[in-house]
Amino acid sequence: MKVSSKNKLLFIVLLVGVAVIAAVVVLKPKPEEKPPEVVVPPMADVLYIEPRRQTLLVPSQGTVHARHEIDVIARVGGVIESVDDAFVPGGFFNKDARLLQLEQADYRYQVTRAESQLANAKSALAQEQGHAKQAKREWRDLGSEAANALFLRKPHLEAAQAAVEAARADRDQAKLDLERTSLKAPFAGRVVETFVDLGQYITPGTPLAKIHSTGIAEVRLPLTDQQLALLDLPLGKTIENGPAVRLKAVVAGREHEWRAQLVRTEASIDPNSRFIFAVAQVQKPYEGDVPLMNGLFVEADIAGRTFDDVVELPRQALHEGDHLLVLNDESQLIYKTVELLQTIGDKIWLRGDIAVGDRVIVSSLGYSREGMVLTANPLNERPAGLGNISEDTAEPAAISATGDAAGVSNASQGGK
Repeated sequence: MKVSSKNKLLFIVLLVGVAVIAAVVVLKPKPEEKPPEVVVPPMADVLYIEPRRQTLLVPSQGTVHARHEIDVIARVGGVIESVDDAFVPGGFFNKDARLLQLEQADYRYQVTRAESQLANAKSALAQEQGHAKQAKREWRDLGSEAANALFLRKPHLEAAQAAVEAARADRDQAKLDLERTSLKAPFAGRVVETFVDLGQYITPGTPLAKIHSTGIAEVRLPLTDQQLALLDLPLGKTIENGPAVRLKAVVAGREHEWRAQLVRTEASIDPNSRFIFAVAQVQKPYEGDVPLMNGLFVEADIAGRTFDDVVELPRQALHEGDHLLVLNDESQLIYKTVELLQTIGDKIWLRGDIAVGDRVIVSSLGYSREGMVLTANPLNERPAGLGNISEDTAEPAAISATGDAAGVSNASQGGK
């Protein structure tokens, strides 16, 4: 049978097509095998902690005022004859210094007249005593107690004695008024403000000046109930050997410190703020390079109670008020219950279920649950003497997309 050329051509085309298809099938690239997707555990900032015995400092603040600050009032009147150089605002004076002197002439005259009256009263008393002795020699019982007393001049004698006492009191009052013409300082101190000056006439009751002492300075420090618990002060009783206080203030652009001591608490709780005020005293506040001046605002650190196993952490480390997030040796998150002792600014002091070398999480986690694995980012060095965490536990193993993780137990996986 003879094959036509047309059929031969179709046969050749068919063979070529089959060959091309076979070549495409044989030569097509094989798919590459991809490793399982790896999920890196979330990163968390951690701090190694080292609980230790600490004395907590209780912060407060207040304004310095002198132990004694008074308004000086004139007891007598007159013209101001002289004033001391210290009788100016800011002037310093010693105890018993004469700050101001009134004219004394009128008061000397009063003393002289009073002494004259006293002498006359003594003379009258002597005469009456003589009459009484004479009457006693001539006395006969008149049968009446009143008549006998009158005959013996007892009422006259008592009146004469009373007149002497009255004259002596007038003399003493005149001398006292004379002394009061001199304004003497009751303590060593400083003049705050003056209200009179040389040559001015004043009357009794005129304000002369405002002064304060310089021997002792005091600061009223407000305290909350929680702060009182840290200080353990004997409320309602005298404080003996009270806690030490460090006062701080900026003067002339530099920070300075003074040492003080709590000496008492005030008698009542402030009804508005509910604070109780403790009073700290500074002895000789004007000694040293920088004086603790009246009116200066100061910050105070009061030595509080001493606790064992206390740790200081950033405020964000505490969760829900009573627990920390801690990474164990397998970098799994666990909760530890603690007791908050104090909060100052962004710092907290606490104690509880914590140990040396614990890694406390201090960064914010979007989601957390006990047992989850995290990557630790230490912010400080591990405490000395505990050694180093091995590499296989220092950082958690990467977790595959199927949920398998090297170095993590099946029980841990089941808890996730």
